[in-house]
Amino acid sequence: MQEKKGLFKSSVSRKNMMAISGLFISFFLVIHLLGNLILIIPDSFFPIEFWGNVANAHDMYNAYSHFLVHFWPVSIIAWILYAAIIIHIVDAIIITNQNRKSKGDNYVVADKASSTWYARNMGILGTILAGFIVIHMAQFWLKYKVLEVEEDLYDLVVETFKVGWFVILYVISIVAMGFHLIHGIKSAHTSLGLHQKRVVKFVEIFALWFSVILTLLYAIIPIIIYFKEI
Repeated sequence: MQEKKGLFKSSVSRKNMMAISGLFISFFLVIHLLGNLILIIPDSFFPIEFWGNVANAHDMYNAYSHFLVHFWPVSIIAWILYAAIIIHIVDAIIITNQNRKSKGDNYVVADKASSTWYARNMGILGTILAGFIVIHMAQFWLKYKVLEVEEDLYDLVVETFKVGWFVILYVISIVAMGFHLIHGIKSAHTSLGLHQKRVVKFVEIFALWFSVILTLLYAIIPIIIYFKEI
């Protein structure tokens, strides 16, 4: 198959864009996690004399959320994130279809022989994540940022995480995210030209631990809230 030329038309450019967008999303996941961890910090951690008017997790989380929505540099980064998610999804679909068309059945056989099950099912994992992102943003981002509904975001999150089926859906999606990250981080660095054995080994170990820690911390938040007595 003849390679299409142009910055956003070649498969190499698409892989690079998918790698960069994926790494940016991974960075955002860390920042987002730090904010979400406020939800499960004991109120005793927030002495009034240290935090000023912030006396508990409820107030701190709402103050944090208000800052993210109304501080314009953060808003710019947020729109870059939305663009990165769209680019990542579109490039993934295009690259997957091109690989299947160019290699056919041989692609499937070789893929099964040389990769892990989650590497072979990145499309399925990505689809689960995409669906979850739509639900997640409709529940929180759409209301709070776009429609500017004046709700207590802390209470909204806690109320949502008191619903059993949503907690299960959330945890399943987070586990899918973890497996997606393990392979995605490694592939991203390979796409960007890091092929040295030492570097590849380090990236593999980093991707594994980064994904496991991120998955556990994200998953534990709704579980703690669900079983916590209010």
